[in-house]
Amino acid sequence: MNKLYFKIKLKQWLGKLKVRRGTAERAINRQEYRVFSQHREDGIIDYLLNAIDDDIGKFVEFGFAPDQCNCLNLAVNRKFSGLFMDGSETICSNAVTTYKQLNLTGVQVQNAFINRDNLNALISDAGITGEIDVLSLDVDGNDYWLWQALDGIDPRIVVIEYNATFGPDDKVSIPYDPTFVRYDAHPSGFYHGCSLSAIENLGKLKGYKLVGVDETGVDAFLVKQNLCPDIPAVSAADCFKDNRGRVKYKKLSRAEQRAVISDMPVVDVADNEGV
Repeated sequence: MNKLYFKIKLKQWLGKLKVRRGTAERAINRQEYRVFSQHREDGIIDYLLNAIDDDIGKFVEFGFAPDQCNCLNLAVNRKFSGLFMDGSETICSNAVTTYKQLNLTGVQVQNAFINRDNLNALISDAGITGEIDVLSLDVDGNDYWLWQALDGIDPRIVVIEYNATFGPDDKVSIPYDPTFVRYDAHPSGFYHGCSLSAIENLGKLKGYKLVGVDETGVDAFLVKQNLCPDIPAVSAADCFKDNRGRVKYKKLSRAEQRAVISDMPVVDVADNEGV
């Protein structure tokens, strides 16, 4: 067994201690905890699944690391099946080896550079169609355009990265580029993805309500409009959080971050203009 196997097994055991079943707390940030997620998304996802209280047992995640992602906790501790996809051959190879050792027989790993022309086929070729529990989307680039193009599955919960540098108000995304690589596009790493308002707007068009963001200002959480009636919708303006890493550790205000990428193009997606 490799080191990654034992690392995941330890996190699996610790994760079982953290799960809060049936909690009545409504503010999603009070539910945050980390098992395998990069920040504390695992707790929010568990909370939303418990609020729905009727697992299908399926997930799809675009962009992951073998021991750090938003859906591994679902596979390991909830026994979900699903699909992980990433453009890194090394990441996918390590995941295949380790997940086999963990006996995660329902989990598939696909090595592919995902774009809006191939993502639906990649998912359907994996045998995943219709309603699923969770879609997690974090590709550091075309996140908005990929979710917009997705039509082969119907996720109950969507977790999608937003770019806090774009602020809470503007409905903007980077232009679609199937070959986009974040740090090649701009060395700061600030130029990627889309704003929280763009996600809220697209979510409404697809039948979702925005229910909040994580405390680090990285991921947005949306739920189907007809689910979780006790969890209220919130606006992007009300729940927006700045990216903690950029403000606290890089010591750059949002205005300073925006100035760094001021010469980079964005698309106003308020009315799907330019789409």
